[in-house]
Amino acid sequence: MTETNSAPDWNFHPERDAITAETHARPASAISSPAEVLHLAFRCEEEVAYKFFEIVEGQKFESFPRHLTGTVDKLKVKLERHTEFMSCTVFLELEGRKDTSDIASMVFDTFPVAEVEILVLLHLSLVRSASAMLKIMPLDQRIYGGRMRSGIDVRSSFVPDESGAIRFSLFGKSLTSEEFGRRLQRILEMETYRTMSLLGLPVARRVSSELSTVEQELEELTTSLRQNNNTSPAEDEKVFAHLSDLSEKTNMLLTETRYRFAASRAYFTLFQQRVESLEEEKVGDVQTMSGFLRSRLEPAMATIESTAKRQETLTNDLSRALLLLRTRIELNLNKGNQALLQSMDKRHLQQLKISQTVEGLSVVAITYYAVGLISHFFKALANQPWMPLSTTMLTAISVPFVLLIVWRSLHRLRKAWEEHRSQ
Repeated sequence: MTETNSAPDWNFHPERDAITAETHARPASAISSPAEVLHLAFRCEEEVAYKFFEIVEGQKFESFPRHLTGTVDKLKVKLERHTEFMSCTVFLELEGRKDTSDIASMVFDTFPVAEVEILVLLHLSLVRSASAMLKIMPLDQRIYGGRMRSGIDVRSSFVPDESGAIRFSLFGKSLTSEEFGRRLQRILEMETYRTMSLLGLPVARRVSSELSTVEQELEELTTSLRQNNNTSPAEDEKVFAHLSDLSEKTNMLLTETRYRFAASRAYFTLFQQRVESLEEEKVGDVQTMSGFLRSRLEPAMATIESTAKRQETLTNDLSRALLLLRTRIELNLNKGNQALLQSMDKRHLQQLKISQTVEGLSVVAITYYAVGLISHFFKALANQPWMPLSTTMLTAISVPFVLLIVWRSLHRLRKAWEEHRSQ
């Protein structure tokens, strides 16, 4: 009896397939010289992006893929979707071809390029000789380049030609198509990430002028507060409102630029990784691509970083200024409350004295009328034969007792009313 082996029923994480597939995503496309390569990185609406994928696949998609390779007529096409842009790389191998069709015109006629916003446009020529490589480059511009890993010579002026594309020429001996494809992909990614990282520079320059205005206003306000400590509550509230407006403006700028600056940092890191992977070596007197690009990109990134730090510092300074002013307003308010309480305490003492005076007068008045009432009783009592005292004497004797009874009664009533009021 034979036993059948069955695979264990593993319980995988729901995202495991996507994570594993990411390792094999966006592979380099093999290519042999001579060849022409056109690379576009662009932004577009989702329906336009669908058109690119549908043209390559030849059918509609049920779900939108992140990357796709295929062939359209004589063109080998590679499409990739990134976080905020999409790229289309078109390969045209010239071996055995007699026609001299322009690859840019072929791409423009095949894909809806007119409907996209192009960020990066690169035109690379893979040639078979060093002389052919130099012929492609313009004579009136400075050329940069060197020898990359695997012995590939590369040259570029990094200046867009009349069509708007940045031209590269590459020449390599005894290379497999896979090796050439990997080096080519690194160049495409290097230039794409370089451009994407620089998107934060115009934003930094625009924000910098606005930050300067806010910094100047903040300095004027803090100087005014430091020099004038005896300000009125109305003046403090006016300054507080001004600081609040500045803080709101700074926070809005921070919100608007946070993503762009963070993206520039991420793209710059990827650019550095791609440059290092090229392992470029200097050839003759030509300045290397890596040296030239870093010398231009690093100051731009320093501007972005300094602007981001200025925003953070300004936000913190405004928060501290608001906190100090709020404390100052609260202290002034407490002083005002203390003065009000003292005024209320004095008023209460005055009212207490008045009430005590009124109470004393009330005791006298009530005693007077009470003695007047009971004097009639004393008249009848004095007419009795057994009463030795006269009406006047009886009335005089009753006055202290009536006075005490009246004062005691009013005191209890006032005390009961105060206890009820305090509850």
